[in-house]
Amino acid sequence: MTNRRAHRWLAGLAMAQALTASAAATPAAPQPPCVPALSVTDVEHGFRFERDCGVAPRERERFAADAERAARRAHLPGSQRVAFAKAANLMFEAMPAEPFTSVAPLVLGLAAQSSEADDVDFMSTARDWSARYGLLTRRARVLRTDDPLEVQVDAAIAALEFDSAAKLLAAELAEPGAPDDLIALRSFQAGIVDWLRFSPKRALAFVRIAHVLRPDDLEIADVYADLLEQARLFEQAQPVYESLVLRYQLLAHDKPDRWEPRFALALAKLGHLYTALALPQDAEMADLHALGIYWNLAREQPAHYGPAVADLLESLGALYRDADRPDDAIDAYHEALKLERALAEHDAPGYTPDLATTLNDLGVLYARARRADDAQRAYAEALGLQRALVRENALAYRPALARTLNNLGNLYSDEGQLEQAERAYGEALAIRRQLARESPARDVPDVARTLTNLGVLYRKEGRSAQAEHAYREALRTLQPLERTAPGAFGADRARTLNNLGVLLSKTHRPHEAEGAYRRAIALYDALTKAEPATYRADYARVLGNLAKLYGEMGRKREAQAVLQAAAKLREAEQSP
Repeated sequence: MTNRRAHRWLAGLAMAQALTASAAATPAAPQPPCVPALSVTDVEHGFRFERDCGVAPRERERFAADAERAARRAHLPGSQRVAFAKAANLMFEAMPAEPFTSVAPLVLGLAAQSSEADDVDFMSTARDWSARYGLLTRRARVLRTDDPLEVQVDAAIAALEFDSAAKLLAAELAEPGAPDDLIALRSFQAGIVDWLRFSPKRALAFVRIAHVLRPDDLEIADVYADLLEQARLFEQAQPVYESLVLRYQLLAHDKPDRWEPRFALALAKLGHLYTALALPQDAEMADLHALGIYWNLAREQPAHYGPAVADLLESLGALYRDADRPDDAIDAYHEALKLERALAEHDAPGYTPDLATTLNDLGVLYARARRADDAQRAYAEALGLQRALVRENALAYRPALARTLNNLGNLYSDEGQLEQAERAYGEALAIRRQLARESPARDVPDVARTLTNLGVLYRKEGRSAQAEHAYREALRTLQPLERTAPGAFGADRARTLNNLGVLLSKTHRPHEAEGAYRRAIALYDALTKAEPATYRADYARVLGNLAKLYGEMGRKREAQAVLQAAAKLREAEQSP
């Protein structure tokens, strides 16, 4: 897809503001039944219900205590506590007619996921959970045989007793002589049940069987591709997603009203997968195709499809940014910004955080393009929104505020506005230190990054002692994490060591500088072997610094050898 074509699409999306604004005039939906809801602001010291809908106090207290234990075991920071509360409310809403005593254990299963993965996305998982629960109930109504176990499976699913349903389905699958179609449908049902029990590996095994036996079943293929992608089996997921895209394209050609949304979603998923597979051109084509379909859908239903358009624009912006296409990236983020402003006018709580994030990302792009005034305006608007969000819910939005402050500090530092940079870094560091006390593993690396940035600033100001102190504190801060997760923070340590080496060299401590450079080189050597495209340039930069140091020390032969190594890295960086 050419840039000219892409830009025509992106320019047209400016109309989305007016279209989305029209959504505010649509009639209000009927009042839903009352469902319990956790507070999303008062979660720091425990979870509480802001709406109980008649749930017995003893049941509420038991749930809150169990959720708090799960959060403490996983060392959830404030932002993740808020995310869990929001996700729990989504799951409660997905089952409004079910007894609280049946729903509560399932929601607690979501909380337990945080102890198995630090980066669990509660909201995304809850949305997927609700969608697959709906799929399970629909499919259960379709599967009908005279097997007496089937009635028990249906009853277990209806009662949300998924452990019992899994055992009954296993018994059904063990019965001999069943036709392939029936085995496929029961395997798919068992896979969905296991996924709802938060057992993704077992779910993938069952759904794989179902897909092999019924490769033409679109719902089975959809779930199978998603499970492969979630398991990071990208190469296996690719042909499944590509087949789905082709099949949905044919269906959408014949019945666009019914199938175009599914076609667009499949394209968007394929674009995400291509990005993970480092296939940027394919990702761009898939995203642009999905964007065109979603844009047409958004003209008729802006509130429903507008968010999908915004998400795709941000994906394209990130894709162009990583491909070193700053103008295209800025265009994409500009269009996302217009749409998110309109969505935020329609639903401020839902979209203001996304609007602030896009402004921050746009500020980073402007800074890279040396458009300092534009970057400063973007950061200023983002900070205004984020400060207001922090006043409403500090736990949820402090990390985003600190990130924008740190980026603003980088901009000021690069532009020589050192006093303003120090203020921005200082505020970011104060927030990040507080976050790190609550969750060291998640937030200590950000503390170290801001300390390193401060060290660079102090060096520019000639405050060598303070710069050295900041660098060494950053390294000390990372040490405990490096012991528990060796290599995970090598890039942060390498960057700080390189900066420390520069400082020590300029303050006439060549032997200490050499030690710092050599430690950075050892780290970059390992990083470059794992991800050459990401770290070659940084590796070459450190080698260049060491070569310069050797030249100043009169060690000409060693300087020449290091320069040759740096030249090889730069040649590899420039080769296609």
